[in-house]
Amino acid sequence: MSNQSTEWTLERAKLAVSAGSRMTPVVVDIGDGLLIKYGRRVHLREAEATKLIAAQTSIPVATVIATLYDDAASTAYIVFTKLPGQSLSVLLPTLDLETQVIIEEDLKKINLELSSLDSYAPMGLVGTPSEFPDFSDFRNHGAWKATNTFEFLNWPIETANRIVGKAVFGPVDPTKFDFAEPHVFSHGDLVPENILILNGRVSGIIDWEYAGWYPYFWNDYVAWRYAHPPYYSEIWPRMLSNILTTNYRRDWSEYSRIYWQRPQPVVTHDSTKSFGMPSKNIHFI
Repeated sequence: MSNQSTEWTLERAKLAVSAGSRMTPVVVDIGDGLLIKYGRRVHLREAEATKLIAAQTSIPVATVIATLYDDAASTAYIVFTKLPGQSLSVLLPTLDLETQVIIEEDLKKINLELSSLDSYAPMGLVGTPSEFPDFSDFRNHGAWKATNTFEFLNWPIETANRIVGKAVFGPVDPTKFDFAEPHVFSHGDLVPENILILNGRVSGIIDWEYAGWYPYFWNDYVAWRYAHPPYYSEIWPRMLSNILTTNYRRDWSEYSRIYWQRPQPVVTHDSTKSFGMPSKNIHFI
């Protein structure tokens, strides 16, 4: 009986992980064309998003075989098929101009298909309406909740001010955004590491854990925020200029300023977690 049709249990997943070949800190190749992604920071919403894309588009994504959760260890396991190809991030320096153009066209079509989901659901991650991921210690202070672009932008400001205890940050400048623009569906992290290439064509898109419905400028933000050396060579920003059909640089740049103006995490000499701002001696525990 094949792995695809055999029932999966936590015990089986753990054994497969221990016997498999580790590809990344959270992904293990367990053979037979299958991978397991697991860990405390792996979310089952990634499986839900992958299934959504498989059902609603022709974008090449992995087939989800099983999802499991270990309550005792707070660890999620996703069993899915292994897609063919190599990461675009590895191949970028080797691509000739003709291949770059072909990949650009593939990614344009993928973005067009993703845009067909723009009105599929309200703002929020797939599986968690009105909630978004946060990569900072803000996640210890409640979920990032928003139902529209203004609320999305205002959340880090309100949270930072609540932590500090007074209105230090903000407000949102309404002249820098178009609040009438509808939200968009976004992969959430569509960068070269998550794009697979085989024989000069896009063969798969992976890592859908941050997929969901975001403010209108989000795809531009995700694409451009690290599209420069030392992260990528000049090839990728040149390709992006041909792939993207929108230009929201003003908008996402202002969002980035808002998000990073908040207190930044620092670690004191006694390893007590606190926050500080360069110009203000503010700390909290």
